Amino acid sequence: MLIVAWETTSACNLACTYCRASASANPGKNELRTAEALTLIDQLAPLNPMIIFSGGEPLLRPDIFSLAEHASGKGLRISLATNGILLTPDIVDRIKSSGIKRVSISLDGTIAKTNDSTRGQGCFLHAIKGAKYLQGNIDFQINMTICRRNADETLDMFNLAENLKAKALHFFFLVPTGRGLETDSISAKKQEELLRLIHRESSKTELDIQVTCAPQYVRIAEPRNRQKRSVGCLAGISFLFISRTGDIYPCGYLPLPAGNIRETDFKDIWENSPLLASLRTRNLKGKCGACNYRDACGGCRARAYAQKGDALESDPLCNYLVN
Repeated sequence: MLIVAWETTSACNLACTYCRASASANPGKNELRTAEALTLIDQLAPLNPMIIFSGGEPLLRPDIFSLAEHASGKGLRISLATNGILLTPDIVDRIKSSGIKRVSISLDGTIAKTNDSTRGQGCFLHAIKGAKYLQGNIDFQINMTICRRNADETLDMFNLAENLKAKALHFFFLVPTGRGLETDSISAKKQEELLRLIHRESSKTELDIQVTCAPQYVRIAEPRNRQKRSVGCLAGISFLFISRTGDIYPCGYLPLPAGNIRETDFKDIWENSPLLASLRTRNLKGKCGACNYRDACGGCRARAYAQKGDALESDPLCNYLVN
């Protein structure tokens, strides 16, 4: 299934220290207008993707519910990625009535001190309140971006997500893009340790567990736990990112454009982009190219580009010893 993350706006009520989008208080210049956004949805519909309305903070886009209604009217599954701060009972009702099927709330710590150190004072309590508004009304998940300052709270996040009655818990391993710095990233050794912890704990919970930007999880997870793990790097293969100005990227952390929907039909980009073709063939370099997990894992293409300047180079955050 194709998954499309759409950065509907760069406007945000927060200024997270590692923000991929380098979001700000106001919408960015030249964002897709309503008519263009509706056309994009029409172009996506024949491919029947799942669309994630993201940002920035998508709830700050004035027409977000009209776009959701249009997409759901086309039979598309829609999710909303929010920081949770703006959620109220009325907003939750609008989310539900617009056809959005799932909401993700970002929490980067299990206590206010940790979460608010990256997201801002008071964000933790507001996000928790937002999650409670969703309880019993719409399915939601917790997203945690793992970096140096919160890595040791990974295990506790399982408990928090369960206590909040979330349906899923998604772990994102930080890629140094946007405001994210390489010094924010954990080490390869720490990533391996956390992936093993996540795998161990996934067998003890009913939460749907997913891992993003650490495709090495494929190597660690057992076949019996397949439904609770990632399936390697999906960038350009079954996942695409659409920017606020219509640029198409393999993923939100890999800033190499495959085309722009203002110039080329989405389906044409999806089927004919040389960049996407190179990612799909996985003619990888270095350690990733020689690895027996090349096809299943593929390494994080965004991290390879961020740290080595080549999306086909080896993933620097992998400590697997290739035979």
